[in-house]
Amino acid sequence: MKKLFVLALAMFAIVSTANAQISNDIKISKERVEKLQSLCDGYKKTGNPNIDGYGDAVRDAAVLAIANSVQLEDMYNRQISEAAKPTIDEWVTFANGLAKEGECIKKATDKVKAAGEEAKTMSENASKEKNPMKAGKAAKQAKTAAAVVSFGNEATPIIIEESAAQAKVVKEIIDALKSGKEL
Repeated sequence: MKKLFVLALAMFAIVSTANAQISNDIKISKERVEKLQSLCDGYKKTGNPNIDGYGDAVRDAAVLAIANSVQLEDMYNRQISEAAKPTIDEWVTFANGLAKEGECIKKATDKVKAAGEEAKTMSENASKEKNPMKAGKAAKQAKTAAAVVSFGNEATPIIIEESAAQAKVVKEIIDALKSGKEL
């Protein structure tokens, strides 16, 4: 009897620790989501297809990361409550959303080098322009291009960190569900 009690207490501690860790991961996720949303709110296009292609890809990945994080929190809360638990189909749909997020991250990282080079060229050309009217316009475009590249450089590591955290939480939930434990 005493061994059974100790075993039950150990199992409770393991589940409580996992639940606390997931709750903490979700709290940190909310902070990343707020930062991504703030970055996306300030995003502006340049009119240059290469640079905007990069910025749009980063923004698309950020939007998916935000949506997936909100959905994951909702599914986790439903999983630990007595309410309707997420179905397997919902988890599969969610996994597809994570895959789409990964595709957007890859698309953005594939475009970063060309966008950076293009922004650098725009800046160099603006500084060489002799006509004051053209120089002003070129400088403004170069500044906007640099802002898009900066947006991407700041947002991409947060997106990657958020994606990794989402995968970690999903794994922890799946491991707990496979073991037959409640979260």
